[in-house]
Amino acid sequence: MKTPEEYFVENVNLPSEEKQDGGYTDAEQAFMDKYMGIGGQAAFNSLDRVEPRGGAAIPGLGSGPVDDYGGEGSSADFEEKLKEEDEIQLVSFVVGDREYGLPIMVIQEVVKKIPVTLLPAAPRFMQGIINLRGRVTPVLDLRHLLHDGMGVQDKFVVICRHKGLQIGLAISAVRTMYRAYKKDLVWGVESEVGVSSDFLLGLYKNGEKLVNILSVDRLVEQILKSEGEGNA
Repeated sequence: MKTPEEYFVENVNLPSEEKQDGGYTDAEQAFMDKYMGIGGQAAFNSLDRVEPRGGAAIPGLGSGPVDDYGGEGSSADFEEKLKEEDEIQLVSFVVGDREYGLPIMVIQEVVKKIPVTLLPAAPRFMQGIINLRGRVTPVLDLRHLLHDGMGVQDKFVVICRHKGLQIGLAISAVRTMYRAYKKDLVWGVESEVGVSSDFLLGLYKNGEKLVNILSVDRLVEQILKSEGEGNA
């Protein structure tokens, strides 16, 4: 029987090129300016380009209504539109001892853990950066961001693309996929979860189980927010 990761091998849903005249999106340039400083572009261009093979498309990802959300769930009002859907597909994975999910429309691919280049100015929740097919791709350590570093060692990276920035989320395992109906989704979860709700978009109630739905929008905002706000 195949593991969940083995289902991610059919088609990689690569994004269309969004580079500006300078070679990078505004979000990529903002990231390099903040974390790599003067000469950031040259430093990034010097990194080995990673092009995983045989890795990681989600079944059905290429056939879903991605364009309804501006491409890979990247439109400004994506999360608000999501709340109005009668059902959504969630890809769930394990971080620490909890199960989290992401709407399928925000996920580009899942790859095996990739060595990163460390960034001295980065906060603890950022493992580093990779040059993934020529795109600026910071990799976030969700165990540190959500669970103070506790949990099983990361083995995979979920690659998401949002508002011009490609980000990787380090996880220990892909668990399953859910078809979540509106009646089982809760938006506005501050009073219902036992972990920080800063990066949660909502909850999916699957019987007695609660699956925390992460907000890629809030994760990207955390990465790009102004200097001096949480970079210690």
